[in-house]
Amino acid sequence: MMSMPMGGGGLVVAREDIVRARGLLANGEEFLPSPAQAENGDPRDTCYMTAIAAELGLKAYLSSQGWSDDRCRQDIRHDLEKGLSHADKSGMVGTGDDLGDVIAVLNAYYQCHAFDRFDSDPAFASKARAEVARLLDVVRPYVEASGGR
Repeated sequence: MMSMPMGGGGLVVAREDIVRARGLLANGEEFLPSPAQAENGDPRDTCYMTAIAAELGLKAYLSSQGWSDDRCRQDIRHDLEKGLSHADKSGMVGTGDDLGDVIAVLNAYYQCHAFDRFDSDPAFASKARAEVARLLDVVRPYVEASGGR
C-alpha cells in the first residue's frame, strides 16, 4: 500500500494514488452511457459500458483509500462484487441497496466477457446505469477529500 503514516496516527495517501483515483473516476464517468443511450440503445452495449464504469468507480474509491494499482489488480481484477465488497469494508457509504443487485447481474456477464449473450429485461440497462451513476457521485467526494481534485 502506498500510504504513509502521518503524525496524528492517520494516513496520508501517496500522490500517485491520488492521481490514479482522479484518473479512474474521470474514466468511469467517460465510460458511463448517457441516460438517453441507456433508454434507447442496445442493452448489451449499455450494460457492458456501465460495468466498465462501475469497475473504474470502485477502483477510484479504493485508490482514494490508499490501495495501489497492484493491489486492485491482485485482489479485485475485474470482479465487480469483490470490488464492491472491499469498498464497503473500507468505509464507502451512500450507494443504496440496489447497487449490490445491479453489480451481481453485471458481474455475471462482465467477468466472462459475455454481454453479447445478455438477455435481461431491457429496462435493467437504465436501472444499472442509474445505480452506477449514483456510485460515481458517491465516490467523487472521497476522491476529492483524498486530494484527487
